[in-house]
Amino acid sequence: MKTILTGIKPSGQIHLGNYLGVIKEIINFQNNYRVLLMIADLHAQTVPYQPSKLRALTYELAASLIALGIDPQKTILFRQSDVPAHLYLYWVLGCLSYFGELQRMHEFKEQAEKFKKEGIGSGIFMYPVLQAADILIYNADLVPIGQDQLQHLELTRELARRFNQRFGRVLKVPEIHLHSETIKIMSLTNPDKKMSKSDPDGCLEIFSSDREIRDKIMKAVTDSEAEIKFKPDIKPGISNLMIIYKHLTNKTLIEIEKEFSGLGYLEFKKSVYEAFMNYFNKARKRKKEISKDYLDRIFAKGAKKANYLANQNLAKILRIVGLR
Repeated sequence: MKTILTGIKPSGQIHLGNYLGVIKEIINFQNNYRVLLMIADLHAQTVPYQPSKLRALTYELAASLIALGIDPQKTILFRQSDVPAHLYLYWVLGCLSYFGELQRMHEFKEQAEKFKKEGIGSGIFMYPVLQAADILIYNADLVPIGQDQLQHLELTRELARRFNQRFGRVLKVPEIHLHSETIKIMSLTNPDKKMSKSDPDGCLEIFSSDREIRDKIMKAVTDSEAEIKFKPDIKPGISNLMIIYKHLTNKTLIEIEKEFSGLGYLEFKKSVYEAFMNYFNKARKRKKEISKDYLDRIFAKGAKKANYLANQNLAKILRIVGLR
């Protein structure tokens, strides 16, 4: 059975874009692959953060993932910080990484600019190396990513090849699985930009209050017309809402246009809200039933499985690089 490794940072509430672009795909993968789903709490430390908030968001993320359909019986759900082997390989790969190639990483450039005033630590500079270690320590066959992570995964593949050339073929060079660009959900306030936690008003968080979800949908940017037509170039706002409605109802865009022919944006937005609540109703109820004690048991079980797999590979790595 092939192994898939993917990670999610505990940096905020899960929104609709996260679910449709990443989580829904992982839920499908878990039925046919060995899936390791890592809560990347170490990566969350690369920018300024509050320890208590990081801890709370880690539990929040785990509860949300399980409520949405991640099955801990099928998927190894674990905290990155619970598996020390990541850090051993991180150091080894760091010694094989070149300063110049890390300087060229988009993430480093963006975060360095964003936190220029406060200053930023070297963690964000070495972020792609830790990401490579996360993947290679499990000899993952496939890594699902978005387009924005492609540069990091290319580095991961290069570091695996570099390691193997120097020490022998131990690390598997993973395949890249790009998330479908057709499931790119845009901001409700600025449909020219991807839905993101950095734009709270345009971000449709799945576990927000009913009122907040309704308000955001009803205030979503549209245009001066009142026709429900999929024309992303000239009607990006309504087209984005149609994409959302499409995925919530499994209707085609043509069916949606027919359904709302002669109706205005108000009626359509109400239907988007109702579809959203119907789709996530079960998950929203289930999340309220998930306790911290239950999550602690899931973390303990996930850590045991992840450590077993990682340590098998680590023993070979330490021996081949001369540390054992």
